[in-house]
Amino acid sequence: MRLVIDTNMIISALVRDGKCREIITSNEFEFLSPEFVLEEIDKYKKYILEKSDMSEHDYLLLIEFIFSKIKIVVHETYENKLKEAEKIMEEDKKDAPFVACYLSLNCDGIWTNDSDYDGKKELKLFSTKDLIDIIEY
Repeated sequence: MRLVIDTNMIISALVRDGKCREIITSNEFEFLSPEFVLEEIDKYKKYILEKSDMSEHDYLLLIEFIFSKIKIVVHETYENKLKEAEKIMEEDKKDAPFVACYLSLNCDGIWTNDSDYDGKKELKLFSTKDLIDIIEY
């Protein structure tokens, strides 16, 4: 199953060794994310380090490992769907690149717990619980 992974799920996996990290490392799914996710994660580096109580060295190792499980999609791959994605995500356009990836790459869904995506009939959404249910089935 090909899923676009939202930034909040990656941050959750970095902060603690819980369900999000288990899902990302399960090899049950193919995860994709727009390239700007790397900048978003970098903005939260201090927060992640504080919450996780990780050393900088361990953080860098974990980032490398997590992103070995996520295919980064370059802007040119999804830019032709950005306008459509911005229309869908008109209340929160910062999430449009995730939607554009979903639309461009014919993914099975978007993994997010972000309520900004709720109620968008054009999108197939998966929560953490949905994916845990798939793994445990």
